Amino acid sequence: MISTRTLPALLLAAALLVPLATPTSAAPPGRASAGDAAVVPAQWQLSGSGFGHGVGMSQYGARQLADDGWSARRILAHYYAGTTYDAVPDTQQVSVSLEQSVTQSRLVGRATASGGGALTLRAGSRAVSAPAGTTVVVTRSGSRVVATCVSCSWAPLTATSITVTTSPSRTDLEVSGSRYRYGRLLLVPSAGSGLHAVLQVRLHDEYLDQIREVPWSWPGAALQAQAAAARAYAMRKVSAGLRPECACHVTDTVADQVFHPVPTGAELTAWPRWRAAVRATGSTATGYVPRYAGQVVEALYSSSNGGWSLDAGEVFEAERPYLVSRRDPASLTSANPYRSWTRTVSQTALARAFALPDVVHLDLSDRGSGHAVATARATSSDGRSASLRGTVLRRALGLPSTALRRTQARTSASDGPGLAAAVARSAPMSSSSVVLTSSYDEDVLHTLVAQPLAGTLDAPLLLSGRRGLWAATVAELDRRGSRVRTAYVVGGPLVVRDEVVRALRSRGLVVIRLGGDSTDSVSAAVLDEIARRRTVRAVAVTTSSGRSVAAAFAGPARRLREPVVVATSTGLPTRTRAAVVRSGAGTAHVIGGTRHVPAAVADSLTASGMRVVRLPGDHDAQVAGRVSDHFARSVGGAEVVLAPAGSARTLHRAVAGGLAEVVLIGSDPMSVSTTAALQRSATWTRVRAVGSSQEVPSSWVWVARQS
Repeated sequence: MISTRTLPALLLAAALLVPLATPTSAAPPGRASAGDAAVVPAQWQLSGSGFGHGVGMSQYGARQLADDGWSARRILAHYYAGTTYDAVPDTQQVSVSLEQSVTQSRLVGRATASGGGALTLRAGSRAVSAPAGTTVVVTRSGSRVVATCVSCSWAPLTATSITVTTSPSRTDLEVSGSRYRYGRLLLVPSAGSGLHAVLQVRLHDEYLDQIREVPWSWPGAALQAQAAAARAYAMRKVSAGLRPECACHVTDTVADQVFHPVPTGAELTAWPRWRAAVRATGSTATGYVPRYAGQVVEALYSSSNGGWSLDAGEVFEAERPYLVSRRDPASLTSANPYRSWTRTVSQTALARAFALPDVVHLDLSDRGSGHAVATARATSSDGRSASLRGTVLRRALGLPSTALRRTQARTSASDGPGLAAAVARSAPMSSSSVVLTSSYDEDVLHTLVAQPLAGTLDAPLLLSGRRGLWAATVAELDRRGSRVRTAYVVGGPLVVRDEVVRALRSRGLVVIRLGGDSTDSVSAAVLDEIARRRTVRAVAVTTSSGRSVAAAFAGPARRLREPVVVATSTGLPTRTRAAVVRSGAGTAHVIGGTRHVPAAVADSLTASGMRVVRLPGDHDAQVAGRVSDHFARSVGGAEVVLAPAGSARTLHRAVAGGLAEVVLIGSDPMSVSTTAALQRSATWTRVRAVGSSQEVPSSWVWVARQS
């Protein structure tokens, strides 16, 4: 419940569910339109943030706040709303379960000082002693427990309960290999045929001294906050009474609070720091706790949350006025190595969790007050759907958290040439070529056509002015230096003038101009150049009027090196058609609906013997969603690009394709096509915004991360 960890070793991760590779198709082959076949991925990737239930205090958050100079009082007030930090009596006895329903418990007294090591066992009025180092075995016999010692002089001790005590200043009690210094051990029958071993210790020091919830090397204020929370948690458990299933108030595991044996080695060196935090009041009979309206709170905590603590009512269905959702950026700082993570879950496990035959669509957009998943909804390839609460999904899959979301990144610049240069940094420095196209909106089709060439060359794509090179373009060429030997200029001299060619040659580059001033000549020249270097199996088809929606294909075009050709309203122009024939391409991907690429174009392609696959849609986001559905598996990658919609941002999206990832369209509110594509995503664990925060607002990215 409380501490799902021992820090830092058990800090794991949980996450946004995203399918991995090796998919199978649930629909028959041969269908021509995208999205008809439901893809059943063999695995789903899980990514997210935080570990534990996320309610109350974040331990890693408390550490960061302590590093920032916060006191324990302030840390606790941050995580437990409306609470005070008070010293209260803490001499209660806590019964800690060390072993539950075991067949036997092996006890040994270990001397820590001269004259120590003896154990005293009591059963009713009878008491016996076991010398240092001798083993006492306690077993179950009927409704009683029996203690035997082969090397001792006394007969077996039999009773309904046996207690074991030591001299703490001279003796440690070893219980089945683990050593404890304080308290008395109670051995009683369990509900079945075994027995319980329960250590009874004083809360103030004997119990809290051996709590291992955070590393004792952490800042003092974080240790004091942890000690106060642990004290409050134990006090509430003591007040609730003994639990019949263990004859205890608390267990010694993450099910309650981690209570470990006497420290040794390096841990022993740090122990005084923790003990000082436990004794922060300076009194031997009181300790600090957070209180609400004068009552000790139920001080829940976990290793870290996903940047927001969660409301207790949403996680445990039990409202607490002090356990409410609060923003907690301290949980996401570099102090927490699990501020983000990625894991994998099988298709079988996910389908079993939802009681569906498979899962092809996972909607995680229903979020609670702390932005963790409230309800997850899955859909199978046969159209059935099922829902699970986020907490139930977490348990069913063994996920460490319900803060399931993709990570985020941003690539931005002040203008188009700068954005192209920023995107170009993803191209390898080893590239010996660069591709240049016009930076003007009216020439955006040249940029789209050039992306698969840049992908074929594994080269950066940069933007040029009409008569010269932009400063950002020059800076990127300078950064790459002498490695770049060839520049491919896409477009004729009216688009990119000869002054640009001369400027490139003055840098010692070989310049190859592809195409003239018409899109027909550019499409044909670029296609021929690509076909000269690789086998072309498919081409993408757009038109001048369809360029806005076609820009969403820029990422797959680059990654898959699939040439883009530009048709008229009736078919491919002469030079382009001849280049397609020379390439041997057998498939045409028509990007957009019939108002973008008329039916006559598709008909002419079919008549020429090509297989036509239309990726339809009425607007940018719809077409981008279709492109995603069709190409996401083959593009792969862990990242999806989020770019702005609209004809004014067409060049922006074409440039974003240089990242060689699927490009989706952001908007407010987010398009159903975009969120659906994210929920069917193949491998995406990160959303990259391409553009400034004005062009792609953080609110869009936030929605995409949580879809």
